[in-house]
Amino acid sequence: MHQDQIRARIKKLLQTGDIPCESPEDIWAGSGQGHSCAGCGGAIRPDEVEYEVDLRAGFTIRLHRACHMIWLEECGERTR
Repeated sequence: MHQDQIRARIKKLLQTGDIPCESPEDIWAGSGQGHSCAGCGGAIRPDEVEYEVDLRAGFTIRLHRACHMIWLEECGERTR
């Protein structure tokens, strides 16, 4: 998926509330475990970095490195 498509998907997920914009409780990064990325929907392979983000709402989202950066950027835009 191209970055513009990922950004559009993340914007839509933020609008619908499927992914919230909130400060995380904790963030870990490590090798992908095959989980689905909350941003693009694709699997996070073992050769990719997986960000595991524990949210204050009580659940965890997992994101590719690029998807994590886009999520942070889009949330930053919303809080301005």
